[in-house]
Amino acid sequence: MPKKIVSICLTLLILAALINTISKNLFTNEQDQLEVVFDEEDSTSLNQAVDQEPEVEEGEQQVEYRSIDEPEIYHDHEEGGHNHDDHEQETEVRALNVKAPNFELKTLTGETVRLSDLEGKKVFINFWATWCAPCVEEMPAIQRFYEEHANRENLVILAVNATDLELNMDKVKKFAYEYGISFPILLDEKGDVSINYEILTIPTSMIINEEGMVVEQIIGPVTEEMLEEKLID
Repeated sequence: MPKKIVSICLTLLILAALINTISKNLFTNEQDQLEVVFDEEDSTSLNQAVDQEPEVEEGEQQVEYRSIDEPEIYHDHEEGGHNHDDHEQETEVRALNVKAPNFELKTLTGETVRLSDLEGKKVFINFWATWCAPCVEEMPAIQRFYEEHANRENLVILAVNATDLELNMDKVKKFAYEYGISFPILLDEKGDVSINYEILTIPTSMIINEEGMVVEQIIGPVTEEMLEEKLID
């Protein structure tokens, strides 16, 4: 009888150890499987976050810029923006004698201006943009000169805006309103006129005589005194 009891006890101990081992193995396998699932889910979430492109709000657009720059002499590469006292130099004037390329552009008010229609008059063309600091600085001088000499029938002032480089048309309209521009602002929406006149830097101005010839190119901002000297006979 005692032998049977001992045998039964040993059998129970072996069975208990076997059950304990099996339970541990099952628990370990389930934990490993859960960790793999979690790792896959986390990896998928990170990949989605990396691959997801930033949303672009409605109305935003990317602008492709042509090779038109403000004059380097007006750039201040240190913090604080433009420093004209340290970098400003005299505007460059080049004498030319070439036929002015004809063009046809719309104004802010929707009218059409053809350069060929202005033959027989002296024409001052200013190439500019709202984001160009020297352009902004010279505009009041051009406006004052226009107001004083607008009655001269043989003189026309045109401002050709680099519209293809502007963020939107509203900036041009707002600029014209805030600065009280009363001479025609022409919209070079495709940049063709700037290309034909080989404009690489703004502001740049052209003086065209009564025969339709470009006689001078002015690179950099103009002053009221300069306009009086070059445009008034």
